Amino acid sequence: MKSTLILSLFSFVCISLMGQNLEQAYMDLERHLNTSGEYLKRADDRNKVIGSPYLTEDFQPGMVHWNRMWNEGIDLKYDIYNDCFEVKLESGIIVLDPLKNNIDTIKYNGEAFVRKFLDQGKGKSLAYMALLGQENVYSVYKQYKIILAEASSSDGYSNAKPAEFKSNSPVYYIFKDNENWEVKGSKTIAEIFEIETKMVKDYLKEKNYKLSNEKDLVEVILYFSKPLNQS
Repeated sequence: MKSTLILSLFSFVCISLMGQNLEQAYMDLERHLNTSGEYLKRADDRNKVIGSPYLTEDFQPGMVHWNRMWNEGIDLKYDIYNDCFEVKLESGIIVLDPLKNNIDTIKYNGEAFVRKFLDQGKGKSLAYMALLGQENVYSVYKQYKIILAEASSSDGYSNAKPAEFKSNSPVYYIFKDNENWEVKGSKTIAEIFEIETKMVKDYLKEKNYKLSNEKDLVEVILYFSKPLNQS
C-alpha cells in the first residue's frame, strides 16, 4: 500500500514537472518569436487584390522545431508569395521570414517545411521548402509558387482588371549536402546522377511514370539516389 502511494506521488510529480517544462518551452518560444519576428502589418491595398497568397486561408495547428525540440499546437499559416510563415499568438500575428530567424523546420498542413539555402547562380538565398523524400545523401524538396498579376486599366478594347494572385506550378529541387539542382526533366535527373538520359526515360516507361506527377517524380529521384540503380 505504501509503495503504491509512493509510486502514485512520483507519477504525479513527474507529470506536473513535464507540464511545467512544456509550458516554459512554449513561453521561451513565444519570447523568441516576438524578438526575431515582426508583427504583421496588412497593406491597405491588399484588399484590392483578387485571390490569396496563402497555402491555406485559415490558421492550422502545427509544430515548430526550435531550441532542439518540437513545440506543438502552434497556429500557422504560410504566405507563399512572400515565402514566410505567420504565427498567431495572443499578442498578435508574427511574421517568420527565413532570412530573419533561425527556426529551421516547421510542420504544417501535413508537410514538413525546412529552411534551406538555395543556390541561384549569383548567390544564395534562404527559403522554406516542403521536404518530399530522402534517400542516401539526396533529398527532394518542393517550393510552392504564386505570382501576382498586376492590375491593368481599360484601354477601350478590354475592361480594367484588378491585381490578382495566381497559383503557379511548384518548383522541385534535389539537394546533396550544400549543392542543389532544379529538376527540369529527364535530362536534369540524368546529369545529377551522372547516368544516361535513356536510363531515366526507360525507367519512366517501365513504371508508366510521368514527371509531371509529383509522386512519380519523387519515386524516380529516390530510385536513382541509390548507387545500385546508377549503373
